[in-house]
Amino acid sequence: MTERVPPGTGAGRGSGRPGTPGLPVRASDRIQCWGRVILVLVFLLAAPLASAATGHAVHDAETRRAAALSDTKRVEARLVSDAGGPAVDARARSLVRAPVRWTQPDGRGRTAVVSVWAGSPAGTEIPIWTTAQGEATSRGPATPGEAVASAWMTAAVTFALATGVFIAVWTLFTKLVDTIRCRGWEKEWDKVEAELSEQFRER
Repeated sequence: MTERVPPGTGAGRGSGRPGTPGLPVRASDRIQCWGRVILVLVFLLAAPLASAATGHAVHDAETRRAAALSDTKRVEARLVSDAGGPAVDARARSLVRAPVRWTQPDGRGRTAVVSVWAGSPAGTEIPIWTTAQGEATSRGPATPGEAVASAWMTAAVTFALATGVFIAVWTLFTKLVDTIRCRGWEKEWDKVEAELSEQFRER
C-alpha cells in the first residue's frame, strides 16, 4: 500500500528520504526509517549503561577479593624438581604444574603445586602468594589501580561487544526491510503487467 504526499515531503527513490516531490512513501520506507531511529536510540542508551554496569561489577568484585585476601603475602618458593615440558623460545613458553617449596616465618617448610614455565630447572625461584595459614593461592589481592584497570577493560570490551551486536542487528534489519520492499515491488509489477496485458487484449 502506498500513499501520495504533497510536493516537498515525498521520499526519493522509495528510500523514505524526504525532499523529492510526488513520489510515494511506502510502508516499508516508514518501517525502515523508524526502525533505524529506534535501533540507534536503544544502542545509545543500552551500550553505555551495560558498559558502566559491567565495569562497576568487576571493580566491586576485585575490591571484595582484595579485602578477602588482605592477609596474604608474597614469598619466594623454589622448584623442587625440573618442570616438565620442553624448554622453548621465551615468546612461546607454556605453563605447567610443578611442586615448589618455601619456608614460613616460623621456620616450617611448606610445599604446593603451582603453575610455572615449562622447562624451568629445579631450584628456580618462583614468587607465590600465601595466606595467613600458609596455604598457597593463585594470586595476591589486586591493588586499587589494578581494580580500576580491570573495570575499564571490562567496560571497553562490553561496549565493543554491544557495538558488534548493534551492527549485526542493523544489517539484518536493513536486509529484511529490503527483502520486503523488493517483494512488494514484484507484486506491484505483476499487477501492472496483468493490467497492461488486459488492455492489449481489449484492443
